[in-house]
Amino acid sequence: MIKITRRLKVNNFESTDYEVYTKEEFQKIGKKYKHWNKCNPGDWGISDDGYVAECLQRNIYGTSIEMVFPYGRQWAKKTAKLEFEPHYYSKNYSNVSTKSYAELESTRNRADLAIDAFLAYKMAGETPDMDKIGRIYRPDQKNPEVAVRKLLRTKEVKKIMTDKLKEILVDKQIDEGYVLDVMKDAIDTAKVKEDPANMIRAAKELSVFLDMQPKNKQVTESIEMDMSHQIADTYDKQTKKLKATQTRMLEEENDTD
Repeated sequence: MIKITRRLKVNNFESTDYEVYTKEEFQKIGKKYKHWNKCNPGDWGISDDGYVAECLQRNIYGTSIEMVFPYGRQWAKKTAKLEFEPHYYSKNYSNVSTKSYAELESTRNRADLAIDAFLAYKMAGETPDMDKIGRIYRPDQKNPEVAVRKLLRTKEVKKIMTDKLKEILVDKQIDEGYVLDVMKDAIDTAKVKEDPANMIRAAKELSVFLDMQPKNKQVTESIEMDMSHQIADTYDKQTKKLKATQTRMLEEENDTD
C-alpha cells in the first residue's frame, strides 16, 4: 500500500493521506471496487494498471465527465486510460497529463519570460535580480523569488537556457569551432607565456554555454606522469618522474544502438 499526501478542496485543503493499493492487496481487504470510470465519489476504483484508490470527485461538464482520484484525473471516455504509476513517478497528481510539473511549467509563456530575463542579465555581465525576475514569472505568489529559483533549477529549464545561449552565441559567430580555436591559441601561448589561464578559463566557460562539456563522472586514480619539456620552452627540460593523484574526467559514451 502506498500513501499519497494531498491538500485538496474536498478536504478544505487540509493535509490528508490517501491510500493506494495493488489489486491483490485490496482483494485481501475484502472491499469491492469498480473500474475507475464507473465510480462515484466514495467508491473505490481500479486503474488501468491495476491500482485501487478512492474516487474523490465525478465532475460533469455538459456531456463530459471528469474523474478525480488522489493520484490524478481523467475524462471518462471509452478510449481514455487512467494509470497510477506514471502519475506516481512524475509526482503529478493534479492533472490528466502524466508529465512532471517541471516539464509542463517549462512550456508556459511565463517561464519563457523569466528565462529571457535571466539570460539578459547574464549576457550583460550583471548579477540577475532574482526578485525582479520572480515578479515577472509569478507575481501571484507570496514569494516570487523562491518560485523562479525553483524553476531555474529544473533540468528542463536548464536545457532551454543552454539552447537559447547557443542561439545567441551563434548569432555572434561564437560556436564550437571558435571555442576550439581559442583553446589552440591558449596552448600556443603557453609556450611563450607562463599564465594563459584567463584564455583557457574563457574557453571553458564558452564550452559550457555551448554544451560541449561531456556528461561525466570523476574517477581518481594514481598514475605515473612523465613531466617533460613539452609544456613550454621556459620549463625545465629535465625529465622528472613523480607520483601524482589525478582526477580524470571520463566521458560517458552515448548508446548508439
